[in-house]
Amino acid sequence: MDKLLPCLAISAAKSVSSLIRFFGMGMASSLPGKVANTICPSILPFLANQLPQGCLAITGTNGKSTTSGLLASILRETGYQVIHNRQGANLIAGITAAFIEETSIGGSLKGNFGLLEVDEAALPVLTKAVCCQSIVVTNLFRDQLDRYGELDKTAQLITSGIKEQNSAAILNADDPNVCNLPCPGRKIFYGLDYCEPIQEGSQSNSCAGAEISYCPKCGHEISYLTSSNASSLWKCSNCNYSRPELDFYADGIELLPSSSNFTLHSKLQSATINLPLPGLFNVYNATAAGAAAFSFGIGLNTIKRGLEQYETLFGRSEKLKINEHMVIIQLIKNPAGTSKSLASLANGHCTQVLIAINDNLADGRDISWLWDANFEILAHISPSFFVSGQRAQDMAVRLKYAGVDSGKITCIPSLSLAFKQALEQMPANTTLWVLPTYTALLEMQKILKQYKTMVH
Repeated sequence: MDKLLPCLAISAAKSVSSLIRFFGMGMASSLPGKVANTICPSILPFLANQLPQGCLAITGTNGKSTTSGLLASILRETGYQVIHNRQGANLIAGITAAFIEETSIGGSLKGNFGLLEVDEAALPVLTKAVCCQSIVVTNLFRDQLDRYGELDKTAQLITSGIKEQNSAAILNADDPNVCNLPCPGRKIFYGLDYCEPIQEGSQSNSCAGAEISYCPKCGHEISYLTSSNASSLWKCSNCNYSRPELDFYADGIELLPSSSNFTLHSKLQSATINLPLPGLFNVYNATAAGAAAFSFGIGLNTIKRGLEQYETLFGRSEKLKINEHMVIIQLIKNPAGTSKSLASLANGHCTQVLIAINDNLADGRDISWLWDANFEILAHISPSFFVSGQRAQDMAVRLKYAGVDSGKITCIPSLSLAFKQALEQMPANTTLWVLPTYTALLEMQKILKQYKTMVH
């Protein structure tokens, strides 16, 4: 390809990126990619074809950003120079912007491997443009029904992306919908040898947080075992569809307020991990990242170093110190992921909880998912609650119906005021959990700049 048009697109995109950052208008994670794709529609394959070690894509409903961040940390331990859309912009424009950031004006890419977090709906588009040798699928849950519809549509999109190049599929074996994806190429199954204890206030006894109750093959009820069993934590009550044998798994799981301990196993090796992230969902993310790395021939000792040295992404179990207070920020966006975040919150030690709900296009206009998330678990813990955002009052009503004492709920639609008041009311050496939807998370980034002299 003649390099004149790609170089023009790269130059324009870099200029846009510089202007965005100079004027403090954002992270330049998407618009530069839109500009580049408008000028040169073939810019993404032009850049991706320069990668000598190819690309891996990570998709699914929950855990994409953290899983890709964990895998990037592992790959850096091996000397990979990774092109990674680490800011979580996972549509084609965001992926293109990540490539351009690591490209010279002359069109030469600086990395040797592409690690691409990709939205489920964008996966088929990506795989038509970029060769992805492997695709990790984290899970399939209901998410933004106004955009995706039900799970069968999401599964079809992912399947289409995998089939485009017969990519190797690294699949979550604890999710029956993921296991049922018709992947023609190599399959690698990962999962947990663990059955999550039933929390007080929980409405589900399903192991490992699975959401569905019906077999994707025959429609009958899925049975979840109530004790841990490495060979099959779930099976269909009618057709014997069950969890496949695991190629890579975690057991010995200990969940702590701000970290997790567990042991990773392949068929021949094992390694004990101290992950600097709380919650069972992050053990899943680490296991997915480990399985992907292991499929490349990376040893468990290297995987261990990468996982234990991981630095959190903004808003994904990120921990900040503001004066004497610890602040933990965890993005919420759908019932399954929110329920897991709430379980981690309930297991930890916190004094205040701030929940910020917006219903902008990027959040999903339909907020009925709040009634499917397990907010009931919060009725049995002691913190006070601040609700904020465009749908603050809806969130206050949801907490009230979950059994939270209305006297503990403060409704402040302005997120900056809610955050300020929550901090001011906290005793020293205590923890504030902030649970924002996507656009509220972006607002939190701007708010925290006001506290930059106090963040340690």
